[in-house]
Amino acid sequence: MKKLIIITVLVLSLGSCDKGYEELNVNPTKPTQLEPATKLTFIQLYTGGSNYVACLFWNVIHLMQNIQHLNDTSYVSFLYQEGNTHQFFEEQFSNTVKNIIDLEAQLESSEDPTAIADLAIARIQKVLIFSRITDLYGDIPYTEAGLGFLNGIRFPKYDKQSDIYLDMLATLEASALTLETAGSNSYGSADLLFAGDNFKWQKFANSLMLRLAMRMVKVDNSASESWASKAISGGVMTSNDDIAFTKYENSANDGGPNVNPLTKSFTSRGVNQIKISKTFLDFMKDRNDPRVSVLCSTVDGNTDPELQFGQDINEAAGIPTNSKPNINIFGGSGVVVYDAPYFFQTYAEVEFMLAEAAERWGLAGGDVEEHYNNGVIAAMEYLSLYGDGGYIAPEQINDYLVANPFEASQALKMINEQYWVATFGNGLETFSNWKRSGYPELVPADVAATLTGGNLPRRFIYPSSEKLNNPENVALAIEQQGPDGLLTRMWWDVE
Repeated sequence: MKKLIIITVLVLSLGSCDKGYEELNVNPTKPTQLEPATKLTFIQLYTGGSNYVACLFWNVIHLMQNIQHLNDTSYVSFLYQEGNTHQFFEEQFSNTVKNIIDLEAQLESSEDPTAIADLAIARIQKVLIFSRITDLYGDIPYTEAGLGFLNGIRFPKYDKQSDIYLDMLATLEASALTLETAGSNSYGSADLLFAGDNFKWQKFANSLMLRLAMRMVKVDNSASESWASKAISGGVMTSNDDIAFTKYENSANDGGPNVNPLTKSFTSRGVNQIKISKTFLDFMKDRNDPRVSVLCSTVDGNTDPELQFGQDINEAAGIPTNSKPNINIFGGSGVVVYDAPYFFQTYAEVEFMLAEAAERWGLAGGDVEEHYNNGVIAAMEYLSLYGDGGYIAPEQINDYLVANPFEASQALKMINEQYWVATFGNGLETFSNWKRSGYPELVPADVAATLTGGNLPRRFIYPSSEKLNNPENVALAIEQQGPDGLLTRMWWDVE
């Protein structure tokens, strides 16, 4: 009888007043939200790639072969074809996009005193993510992306790349200004790029702004100059200490995001498959570039430049094991580096962009040669971040600059050829800058004659899953951008 009374009173009390009812249905031992720092770690790991298989196809097999850093004899049939170009789109939207949108929403409603800085950093990371996707596909879901859970938008519209760029640039400008006066953030060591350093995030925001500004140089030179000027005035990277990269774990058994996806890609294919491109290696060898010994080795680990012969893009598979170089810094010499850094933007890239801004508009002090030389030096020095095998002595760098002096009449060509070498491993950035600048002058493989009309690809096509699940918005994107093919030029990629 006492039990019945107790139950009756409880029921009556709950029925008479619903105040606190929601709290009664919440498990006090279970968090309703992950901490922002935990989310940021996940997002940063997946920005580099969710697994090595996806990275293998979109970065190694397609992009790094397109811009002729590499040749992969086992997958030559994929060159200039549309297969597996969906991998990057699907892995980024399903992992990084939905989580960065969720983190942004969480921080926008937070009353935590660190939320101001946390949000600015999250938004810079968001621009990094979306800039990489739009630079590969063109028009993409942006304003409605990642809002399936938050707003019930299951089929997001595709925004024009021109609108996406305008918003990304404005976001970077606002975030960089916020970090000038914001207090500390909550990320700390959970921030895999800069360990919670607001000042480095601010420089990264401005450096990304400079990258996006330079992308627009052909489609809107005036806006390109204006945004480049803002970025430079705001303060960009000033040394290799400012590089944006993630470091991974040294775990051979991890095929997911905890090991460098490039390492896993290269070492998973075997010693006879992925080789350094003849185009790339000859460019370095013709200039006695010390990076040949750093980047390349034979299977037994010999890094002697005299033994290194790049593989021609039209060369057939089945070459002798030791006759073409492996990628030394990722395990080609037998020392597998699963915890190798994965670079999103380097100081060397920034110096080359400053050199071009000085050449085009007289910005960055106007000294083109100084910025060019700084870029070459930084590009050689930062390889030491891969480990002792990446070290290049100062005298070697000086000898290279003396033997290959800057020529003012060839400024844009020399700057962007060096950019091509400096971004080895970051196929997405190399591909984008090649499209923008036209350098180096690449000759398509023979198969291009039948596959792409003798042309190198300009973009990736949309996934078939998008065409199946979101057909109306994909159709509108194709209508506004052009045919969904490898040769369609996106907004900033004009002739």
